[in-house]
Amino acid sequence: MSISRAVTRPHGAALIRSLEKLGRTELTSRWEGAKRAIRDNGVTFNIYGDPAGVDRPWTLDMMPLLISADEWSRIEGALLQRSHLLNVILADLYGAQRLLHEGLLPPSLVLANPWFLRPCHGVRVPNDVYVHLLAVDLARSPDGQWRIVADRAQAPSGAGYALENRIVLSRSLPEAFRDCNVQTLGAFFRAHRD
Repeated sequence: MSISRAVTRPHGAALIRSLEKLGRTELTSRWEGAKRAIRDNGVTFNIYGDPAGVDRPWTLDMMPLLISADEWSRIEGALLQRSHLLNVILADLYGAQRLLHEGLLPPSLVLANPWFLRPCHGVRVPNDVYVHLLAVDLARSPDGQWRIVADRAQAPSGAGYALENRIVLSRSLPEAFRDCNVQTLGAFFRAHRD
């Protein structure tokens, strides 16, 4: 489909209008400023296991992926359910190990994993919370359904990247953030702090 025939989805209309008001020259200037901010702030990433261990510059997409409120509500519910399931699995693996005894998980999958902390078996954690933070990589499949391609629960680095992206984009495109009623990240960071 050519761009001239593209149809804007209703939840993207405010963003398109806001960007059109800026014009190509201003948008280009702001994009260059956003890339400079990322570089000047020293935002980099590493690929774990890379023998070179080189910091790579963080790249930012100036055009955010827009998800409608209804679609996000379904995704959010599924992610909460997944987080709860992963927590229950970890509670069992470090507790009664029914999943292993009943053959629902192969013992070799867990016990041979170097990240399974055998000395922690039987150790109770406060409020039975094993998964404090879960990052999920999502991809949309050709049939339009969302799929999870990776889970990460070991470190909150992704939250820092999300915050940096949000800060840089909100400063680069304040009109778009205002016009689109972008959901803030403050509640997430307050809950994480608490």
